[in-house]
Amino acid sequence: MRAAEVTVALVGLCLLAGCQFPTTVSGRLALKPGEDGDVRLARVELHDSVAWDSSAVYAVNPESGGQFSRASFEFPVVAPGPYHLLAWQDKDDDGKVSDGDMTGVYGGPHQPGSPGKPVMVYEGWTVDAGEIELARYTVLEVTAEGERSQSGETTAFSYTFNHDLTLNSLTITFPGQPAMPDPNAPGPKVADSTYRSEGWRTGGPMPTGLHQLDFRGVFRGAGFDIRLAVPVE
Repeated sequence: MRAAEVTVALVGLCLLAGCQFPTTVSGRLALKPGEDGDVRLARVELHDSVAWDSSAVYAVNPESGGQFSRASFEFPVVAPGPYHLLAWQDKDDDGKVSDGDMTGVYGGPHQPGSPGKPVMVYEGWTVDAGEIELARYTVLEVTAEGERSQSGETTAFSYTFNHDLTLNSLTITFPGQPAMPDPNAPGPKVADSTYRSEGWRTGGPMPTGLHQLDFRGVFRGAGFDIRLAVPVE
């Protein structure tokens, strides 16, 4: 009897005997063209929500014998249900998915607000998640600080972006005051450079407490609107 006939016969006997087949999920990791990295250093996780800061229900490492640009993975036993798949290399070792990490999801590129599509896992099925492409995860972040002068008559703010961008406007709201735009803020901004918005005065002692800074502009062809609450003492 040939090997194929033996396999079919065994499957038929197992069905008659009521055998239980394991539910598995497998797939392949691939490095996006133009990216630098090693997909074998990533971890593949199955989550029951789109919140990547939650604990993974299942996690495996890719096969060690793969290539730096391509490797297979398999979850040998998985309970039925929908899962969101995340392939992730924590480049900065901060324990969370953040800017600069290598990531990939099932059903699309992994960008903020786009967790991909759920993988549907059914009892006794072998589910092929296909190819998961890994690329650098990009999140626009801004940090800002505020300080009053020693006399308390003026307030200044400093701010930094983690990527190059074009800033269209900066609007500052002081406690108990209307919002005021900074006419000197718009223009191209360079990553990791510090910019200042200074000389703010209201004709009396400047307020302390939380100040609201609204940044609007264009980053990688898309508009952004970031609001920060900045304490001033």
